[in-house]
Amino acid sequence: MASITQLSTATSLSGLTGTKINSSSTNSSGTSDTAASDKAKQLKNQFLSILLTQMQHQNPLDPMDTKEFTGQLTQFSSLEQQIDTNSKLDGLLSSLTKNSVSAAFGYIGQNVDLKTETSTMQDGTVDWTYAIPENAKSVEISIVDATGKVVYSSTMKNPAGGGSVSSGIYNLSLNNADLAKAVENGAVLKMSITAKNDANKAITADIHTIVKVESVQSDDTGTYLQAGGMLFEMGDIRKIVNAPAITTNTTA
Repeated sequence: MASITQLSTATSLSGLTGTKINSSSTNSSGTSDTAASDKAKQLKNQFLSILLTQMQHQNPLDPMDTKEFTGQLTQFSSLEQQIDTNSKLDGLLSSLTKNSVSAAFGYIGQNVDLKTETSTMQDGTVDWTYAIPENAKSVEISIVDATGKVVYSSTMKNPAGGGSVSSGIYNLSLNNADLAKAVENGAVLKMSITAKNDANKAITADIHTIVKVESVQSDDTGTYLQAGGMLFEMGDIRKIVNAPAITTNTTA
């Protein structure tokens, strides 16, 4: 049977449960720096060789203007610095990409919290956590599949009685027995919540989902984590969590 469980009386899912720390790390790219240096030296030698040849064959009656000579040296110096900078950036980007892929593998098998209305069926269960920031006169929940068809809907009620739903953090966990039609593992589902307060004004709920990372995928656009039919980036992860514990205030 589907159940909605109040997890706490907090009204936001964005709070941190630990202490922030400042960390620093050093990263070296000796190979890239060496290649950049060699390339710059090669270009410098070529430039100086061309400039020397130009000076040797200039017209003695109409020698090169010193301003023009100085301008050429300045342009070369700027080009040399730009080549060196680009090489260092390429080395840094390559290092970051490798580190990103390596770090992504560490998430496999972990349950992660994502700030999104979209979730996926895994091991026969799909799970959302949501926060209602204030007491609500009405709360309507709807779940649709990838085609937009409603597969679950419900109206929340106050477990203590009364006409309003208390503010707080709630969990909704569903399986195929709760849905209007069965969906396969990996199917993507989306939750929407329509809530209003006593003044009949809309309340915006903060919706998260908890999924288990199954694999890592990478292409030209970046590195992605995969859970069921969902793909997301490491930056989308809010925290690593255990499976949600359902303990109090259960309402049908």
